[in-house]
Amino acid sequence: MNLRTQAAPGAPGGLPPGARRVTSGGAVALLDALRALTSFSPPAVLPDCEPGLLGDVLVAHGLAPLASFQLEHTRLGASAPEGLRERLLAQYQGVANDNVLKMVTLRGLLRPADGVPVVLLDAAAYIDWLYPHLAFRPVGDLRVALAAGDAQRFADAIRGGMQLERTEHGGRTAIFGDGRLTVAAQEGLFSGAPADPLLFQRSTPYLAFGAAAARPSAEDALLGTVGEQALLGLRAPLITYVDVRELLRLGLDREYVLARARALGLARALHGVSRLAALFFPDVADAAAAVRPELGAAERLAVERVVEAASDPARLRQLRGEDAAARLVVAP
Repeated sequence: MNLRTQAAPGAPGGLPPGARRVTSGGAVALLDALRALTSFSPPAVLPDCEPGLLGDVLVAHGLAPLASFQLEHTRLGASAPEGLRERLLAQYQGVANDNVLKMVTLRGLLRPADGVPVVLLDAAAYIDWLYPHLAFRPVGDLRVALAAGDAQRFADAIRGGMQLERTEHGGRTAIFGDGRLTVAAQEGLFSGAPADPLLFQRSTPYLAFGAAAARPSAEDALLGTVGEQALLGLRAPLITYVDVRELLRLGLDREYVLARARALGLARALHGVSRLAALFFPDVADAAAAVRPELGAAERLAVERVVEAASDPARLRQLRGEDAAARLVVAP
């Protein structure tokens, strides 16, 4: 499982095919519009940008529901084309319904497993923490962390709601389903990662999902997001970089993040993600630089090439083998 989401009603499941050639001036205009539409305190006027391209990028990157809310509920909407607003509003409504279904299902699933410690991961942990509205961030795939020793107890507890469908990553991830939704229960911080006791030790209670439910610490949440982005060669949906933006604003323990990134094999990925976060959202550039690992010259050059390839949100199609090459550089 990973941070890819579905376009609608969920979030983007990887980026769809199709791309446009965008001039340097057009790329700047697109980034300005994306920053305005994803800000939780947006400006009064939407920067000029070709609306068809803007809509395509917002939908592809899982940003459509957040953008729609800003256009419908702030002064930004007065300067936006009606066709763009209508397109995004349909996305917003679909995501709102999908998120409610998934979160209610997850809450109902975890309640019988009250005695089993679980840590919610990704958007399931973020939408009630980092985002001011349930529909701002598509939930996408449901994932939780579960200690290996608790796997059978968890499976027994939820048997009335979901059944084990399969295992992945050498048994480190179990996929449970009910015919409509699936939940991935994994041992580590990101897909395929080894068991991670620190994740549980530093987690914060999330009592809405049960007495033993928790969400990650801000530092571990950042690294978990980076790990998933690394598995996509950093060409992850932009909504995951909004996750990073908001996590960087929480006042992270820099030394812990840097040491943990090294231990998890995420130093190159974190270096690249911090550069992309600073590019997409300059207001967190200083916070991103604070957690950017130092790399050797050869490593830095390799990562910078990956960053350059991932830096254009309008580039929705990759060359064959490009994603695999990027993963070789940044994936743990």
